[in-house]
Amino acid sequence: MSSPIPRRLLPHFATVDRYSGMSKSGPIYGGSVELECIRIEPVKQNALSSLGDAKNDRFLLFIDSKNSRPVGFIPAIKDRVTFQGQAMVVRTITPFYGSGSSVHHYEVRLA
Repeated sequence: MSSPIPRRLLPHFATVDRYSGMSKSGPIYGGSVELECIRIEPVKQNALSSLGDAKNDRFLLFIDSKNSRPVGFIPAIKDRVTFQGQAMVVRTITPFYGSGSSVHHYEVRLA
């Protein structure tokens, strides 16, 4: 079993607003979750969607399976994450496995 990411490396907190649909005026969000003991790092990655739209990832969110709070909570695609006053949308979620079949941590790309 691999050890969790140490808490000293998870100094950040953020708010996740759950995506619930679209209206004529834009996305609708409902229900907020406070994430604690996470890590958010700036990144610069450009990707093209199948329609040729440019996607600019701004941050990478690390959620540890053991030390991040609430335990077991993973945001979904299109959820809004607010960190230090900046609102971003979840674009991709990638689980990373430790030894065995359990997830060690998640990396969430925010655009």
